[in-house]
Amino acid sequence: MRIFVADINLSMLEYALIALSLFAFGDAAYVPAVFLAITGPLLLWPVMLMSFIASNLMDMGWYLFGTKGIQKVFKSLPFIARWEEKHPDLMAMFFKHQLKIIFWSRFLHGMGYPIMILSGVYKVPFKKYMLMNLLSAITIVFSVPIVVYLTQQGSYAIFNSLKTAEIVLVIAIVIIFALSRFKIGGVITKILLGKKTEKSL
Repeated sequence: MRIFVADINLSMLEYALIALSLFAFGDAAYVPAVFLAITGPLLLWPVMLMSFIASNLMDMGWYLFGTKGIQKVFKSLPFIARWEEKHPDLMAMFFKHQLKIIFWSRFLHGMGYPIMILSGVYKVPFKKYMLMNLLSAITIVFSVPIVVYLTQQGSYAIFNSLKTAEIVLVIAIVIIFALSRFKIGGVITKILLGKKTEKSL
């Protein structure tokens, strides 16, 4: 695993592509980037840093999009107003647990961006909003490398176990084939029985 030692021949193009993918696909691009850092030529700490920065910049962008971009249009839609009137309990739950929802939405695929936009639309306090996103981003940034590393080590262990099992299976098949083809089993049995008979005499 490469963390601090750089590869002299490594171009910055790889890191630029990683950064673009993190901005384009978010946390979904972080897992393969970490895998490349652990198994390939990339350094781990720049990947972690880029993911943290990209994640929080995108969080701010989606919040501002909800606040400045679509808030008026969103609330002016007739079906939105009717939905809010028909589901006051859900709206109350959102406002009561909004910080918990913001934190956990990052870990639910497909829920992060809508929750961030809605946080801007319904004017969740920006400082609290960013605090939850900082905490969730830190959790993702440090937990993914651990999970990827353990998964890699586990896959190596499984692969080695499978190789051992294959060797044992091949040996067992060869022994069974030899016993059945050349009747070695009968010969061994006769030898053993013969020795026992001689000893008994």
